[in-house]
Amino acid sequence: MIREFFKSPAGLAGAAILILFSLISIYVVLTFPLDYGTKYWSNPKFWEDYPKLVPPVWYNYFVPYRLPQHYVKNMYRPSEVSENVKRWVFNYTLDSDKFPTGIIFKYSNLTFYGDVPVISLKVKRPDGREVVLLDYDTGIPPPRPGEAAPYVRFVENPRSIILSADPQAIRKVTAFANDLGVACTTSDVREASLLPYIVFGQPLSKNCVAESFKTLKGTYVFEVEMVGDPRDEIGLVRLVIQGAVYGAMGSDYLGRDLAQGLLFGFPVALFIGGVVALLSTLVGLALGILSGYVGGRVDEGIQRFADVMNNLPTLPLLILFVFVLGRSIFNIILVLVVFGWAGTAIIVRSMVLSIKSSQFVEAAKLAGASSWWIMRRHILPPVLPYAFALMIFAIPGAILSEASLSFLGLGDPSIPTWGQILQQAFDNGALQNFAWWWILPPGLLIIVTAVGFVLVFFALEPIVNPRLKRQ
Repeated sequence: MIREFFKSPAGLAGAAILILFSLISIYVVLTFPLDYGTKYWSNPKFWEDYPKLVPPVWYNYFVPYRLPQHYVKNMYRPSEVSENVKRWVFNYTLDSDKFPTGIIFKYSNLTFYGDVPVISLKVKRPDGREVVLLDYDTGIPPPRPGEAAPYVRFVENPRSIILSADPQAIRKVTAFANDLGVACTTSDVREASLLPYIVFGQPLSKNCVAESFKTLKGTYVFEVEMVGDPRDEIGLVRLVIQGAVYGAMGSDYLGRDLAQGLLFGFPVALFIGGVVALLSTLVGLALGILSGYVGGRVDEGIQRFADVMNNLPTLPLLILFVFVLGRSIFNIILVLVVFGWAGTAIIVRSMVLSIKSSQFVEAAKLAGASSWWIMRRHILPPVLPYAFALMIFAIPGAILSEASLSFLGLGDPSIPTWGQILQQAFDNGALQNFAWWWILPPGLLIIVTAVGFVLVFFALEPIVNPRLKRQ
C-alpha cells in the first residue's frame, strides 16, 4: 500500500505538504507558550511598540526604493559597567532610501538607592558625529517623604520617551542641525517631525524641510548611560526605531507580527481537522456497521437519522450552535463532530450490506459466533481502510468549517487561527488599504492545507477500492 501510494504524483505532493505542515506544527508546539493567544496575540499592549499595518521586509525587493526596517531591541543587562556608570549600547544599521518615522526610548523597573540617577541618551552616527538626544531624564519621580530605599519606579508602566515630541530632544537636535549648516528652529523641528531626518540624514541644502535631507547609511550606535549609586539598576531598556517594513509577513492594524499568528495557526488547523475527522469517522463507522449488520428497525432508525443530518444546512446550524454554546475551540469541535458523522455512516452501511452476505460471515454464524464478534473480526477489517480514506477526506472540510466560523467572528478569540486573521483583516479595512500581506497568506494556507489532504485522499482511493485502480 505504501509503494502504491508513493507511485502516485498526487500522493507524493500531498504527503510533502502534510509532512512540511506537521514539522512546522511540531516546531510551534515546542517553541511557543501554550497561552500565546491570550498573553501575547490578544494583548494590544504587548504590540504597542511595533509598526502598524506595514508590509514584510522582503517587500523591499519589489519596489524601486528601500524602506527602513522596524527595529525593536530589548536589553536586560548593561553592556558596560564601571564604578558609578552603567551603559546599554544598541547598534542600528540603516540601509534604506527612506527615513525612519521616529525614535522611542523606554525603560522599566528602575531601582535606585540615593538621589535620582542621571539617565542620558546619545547616538554616534556613521560619519563620526555624535548627537546628544537626552542630557538627563526629568521624568523620574524623586523619593517621597517617608519612603525608604530602595526606590522602585516604572514597574507596571514603563517610562516611555517619544523623542520627536520631547522638548529636550528637540532642542538638542535643533542645535545639531544648526551645526550641520541647516537653519532650523525648535518649532520647525517639532511641527514638521524632522527629528529622524536630522539624526539619520545629511543635509543637501540649508532649508529646514524634510526634502533637504538624504539618508546617511551605515551603523548608528545608540548609548544609554545611567550615572548614580553603584547599586542602581534598570530591569529593561528598550530602543525602538520606527520603520516602514517589518518581519517575514508584515504586521496588522495593532502591530502584531503576522508571521507569528500564521505559524500558530498550523497546529491549530491540524488539531481541529484531525480531531474532528477522527471522532466523526469513529462515530460514523460504528453506526454504519451496526446499521448494516443488525438491519431491521435499528437500520431504519439510524439511516433515517443519518439522512436528516446529512441533508441539513450545515453552516447556519454551526453558526447557531456555536453562538449558543460559546466561542470555544472545543465547542467548535463538538458541533463539527455532531454534524460530520452522517456521510460516513451511510457509506459504511452500504459496504457492510455486501460483506454481510459473504460466505465467511455465514460460516461464523453457523459456528455460533456472536454478532459483536462477527462485526469486530469480519466486518470491521475490510471496512477500516476505506474509513481511513474517508477520515483523510474529512479533515479539510473540518478546517474550512472552522475557518468559516472564525471568518464570521465565531471563532475562539483566545487562539489565533487563519480564519480569524482573515476576519480581522476584512473588518479593519485591509482591502481598502491594499494590505495584501494581511489577506493572501492566511487564505493561501487554508487552500494549500485543504489541497494537501485532498491529494492524499485521491492517492488512497484507488488503493482501498481496487475497482478504481483497474479503471
